[in-house]
Amino acid sequence: MNKIKLITRGGFDGQTPVTEKPVFKLVEGWNEAELTAPAGVLPAGLWGQVPAGDPYMLHACILTTQPLDPQTFLEVRTGAPTQIRAQYTPSADNTRLTLVRPSDELRVFTPPQALVKLELLIESIGGVNELGSRLREWSEAVFRARDTGVRVARFTASAALPGWLGTLHVIYDSVNVGTITLPTRSIVPLDAVLTVTRKGPGMPTLHAAPGDLFAGGAIAQAIQRSGIIMNNGEQWTWVAD
Repeated sequence: MNKIKLITRGGFDGQTPVTEKPVFKLVEGWNEAELTAPAGVLPAGLWGQVPAGDPYMLHACILTTQPLDPQTFLEVRTGAPTQIRAQYTPSADNTRLTLVRPSDELRVFTPPQALVKLELLIESIGGVNELGSRLREWSEAVFRARDTGVRVARFTASAALPGWLGTLHVIYDSVNVGTITLPTRSIVPLDAVLTVTRKGPGMPTLHAAPGDLFAGGAIAQAIQRSGIIMNNGEQWTWVAD
């Protein structure tokens, strides 16, 4: 993450491009620079302080000596032809994240203030160990955690199923009828699959947990031969032959 702090005395005017790179120095963990000339429009690349060529997520905060004026704003806009992509007040309690592209500009306006500090937290989307790669690693880790393979459970009497991930095959092999009670639907992921197969002469019946229903409003389904059950987010979806 890049931490950039820009200081101006008098405020940002919202119209003067800053083309000359200011002098940066490391102060309390921030790459800090004071803008000595009028400033109002900043290049998205911030004079080489962010990874070149990559879009990034921006969190902006403006600190002023007096209460923040409601006219204050930060604007993200495209290059020519200019179009506003985002505009908001980056106050001290701001939690907004904004996507900034290398071709964009940052336009900042604050009514005159003795001292204004613009704090920018920047997380690049591309590159090794940056936001994009970490999101991909997180996604793959979640997939691996859920990719538990196929499991088989065999019952010879009534039973209650726990929650499951991935695919679970249940075989009911008994001479007696029985009840298989499903877990509370909310703990079963939407991509989890349950199959129930009747092997012996006894017929199993699936029962929903209290408060849950099968599609169509039923609370139980008998399995003549085999059935497939999934959580559709609102009810149990099932297909049986």
